[in-house]
Amino acid sequence: VWNLSAQRELWKRTVLMVGYAGSRGMHLLRSGDVNVPVPQQLADGTPFYPPTAARPNTAFGVIEQKTSDGNSWYHALIVELARRSAGGLSFQSSYTFSRNIDTTQASTFFSDATNGTTSAFPEPLGLQYNKGLADYHAKHNWVFNLTWDVPLARGADGVRSAVLGNWQLAAIGQVRSGNPLTAFVQANRSRSRWSPSIAPGVGLDRPSLASGRTPEDAVVGQPAQWFDPTAFVLQPAGTLGNLGRGALLGPDLRVVDVALVKRIPFTRLGDAGRIELRTEAFNVFDRVNLGVPALQAFAGERDGEAPLPSFGRIRSTSTSARQVQLGLRLSF
Repeated sequence: VWNLSAQRELWKRTVLMVGYAGSRGMHLLRSGDVNVPVPQQLADGTPFYPPTAARPNTAFGVIEQKTSDGNSWYHALIVELARRSAGGLSFQSSYTFSRNIDTTQASTFFSDATNGTTSAFPEPLGLQYNKGLADYHAKHNWVFNLTWDVPLARGADGVRSAVLGNWQLAAIGQVRSGNPLTAFVQANRSRSRWSPSIAPGVGLDRPSLASGRTPEDAVVGQPAQWFDPTAFVLQPAGTLGNLGRGALLGPDLRVVDVALVKRIPFTRLGDAGRIELRTEAFNVFDRVNLGVPALQAFAGERDGEAPLPSFGRIRSTSTSARQVQLGLRLSF
């Protein structure tokens, strides 16, 4: 892990920090199946599994092996503006522009998959088939918080009033770009016999991109159809699809929570006694933050298949709708 940063005070109690952070992970855990056939190599270098490809040890099916041969790479530009409490106002705003690549999610089991793929598909002939964006990669990430003692809560003489005063506004928010996604073929189209205990909703292979299409233009961005199905094709039987792991991006996230607090002295509970009235709003702008779309692109049972009708459909949200709650707190 390494980092470098520079700070400068812009005005009283307000500091700007610009920095770089990086890390390199080696010997990360990942799961693999060591009982898969070795593919042939076609004239153009494409790995090919013939229909007769058999497991090396035919007395067993999957032989799962835990290895520590995974790698990761992280690089980030960080910009932070922070103000310590002065005049009743304090805030912190931090933006990160980063890239996070790995060959594994450092998972213990195949079923640890989240929105991409837990560990690795077979990597014949040393092919870097599973190197891609980490499941938790977010190219842009902005988080901020603010606390403000409301100035309107002062008396006519400018002095804080016990009755009018002690109002405080607090806010916290996050704006983040979408996480990487991986599209799947449900069946073992490649005939690699790769058959781990994968999580529901994923698959045993990856499809290919249609000619002339890119991962960027394959994303439509609509809840009913996050992906353009015409951007994907079912790879020829016996071969691995060319769609990269984590090559697609999912929905972004934008959420702001706010709280308005009124503190009233209550000496009947002692010198430190007070009553605190709180109004809190979560996802105050009521933004619909979409969940992960369906990732199974093809069933993978026959040539010329059309994409599954459910491919790319989003049926959930990652945050709730706006919620408002009222609270009363006694302190003494």
